Amino acid sequence: MVALADALRAKTLPKERKELRELARVTNGAEPWLLESSDQTALIRRIEQQFPTIEEAACKVGIGVATGADKAFIGDFDSLDVEPDRKLPLVGTRDILTGEVQWRGQGVINPFADDGRLVDLRQYPRLRRYLEARKDEIAGRHCAQKTPTNWYRTIDRIFPPLAKRPKLLIPDIKGEAHIVFERGRLYPHHNLYYVTSKEWNLRALQAVLLSDVIRLFVSTYSTRMRGGYFRFQAQYLRRIRIPYWRDVPEALRKELIEAATNRNPQACNRAAFRLYRLSQEERSALGGNGE
Repeated sequence: MVALADALRAKTLPKERKELRELARVTNGAEPWLLESSDQTALIRRIEQQFPTIEEAACKVGIGVATGADKAFIGDFDSLDVEPDRKLPLVGTRDILTGEVQWRGQGVINPFADDGRLVDLRQYPRLRRYLEARKDEIAGRHCAQKTPTNWYRTIDRIFPPLAKRPKLLIPDIKGEAHIVFERGRLYPHHNLYYVTSKEWNLRALQAVLLSDVIRLFVSTYSTRMRGGYFRFQAQYLRRIRIPYWRDVPEALRKELIEAATNRNPQACNRAAFRLYRLSQEERSALGGNGE
């Protein structure tokens, strides 16, 4: 231990200390320290300097609805005995296990009016009967006890237009990137993050997010779980850097869209490498440099 302490205090790294290695560009202002291999760190720092964040590039990262009482608020869509405008079809992790959406028919109760306030249950007799039959479970939540008059709200407000927007769905915990395109029919559950965009073609963005470049971003910043799993949480997704859509050449746009549509990971990588203008050395860095 004394020898190790002396080596760490030395002005230059002793060559005979094989268990020590020196990393450059670990710090970058208030950004988290990067302790990956030096070539991977250099690649990330280069991309961070040259490209905007995913949200600066007109993409929105969000998370699906948390109800606080899923057994009460969620059920078979057709069997939810409420007014038709008080329920939405719901998508969760089990619906996207194959990499494509295969809806299992679940739905979620929406107690909110378009203005964001809770609906008046006197105007929705079926919804009222449904909720009051489950009042013990719903009203027992912490959020309901804080505001008893709003006992039937979900933890998160529900925005029905989101269900109709095309989006990319991303499970929280995954060993590999699992980015699924949803055409705009379903509302996401809280175990899914989603990405929407007013500018980027979502199929093209799907190809980028499936690439090894983005996997490096997420694996570098994310908490690593047991078994090598990463957490694809919003704070890590928002660190992703992509070009502005207007700066993507037409031929490359088509290449990205085709790669994602065909679910071809090699093609996603090839297109992403060109998108980020990776040199041969940087492409090799995605596998580390053995340091």
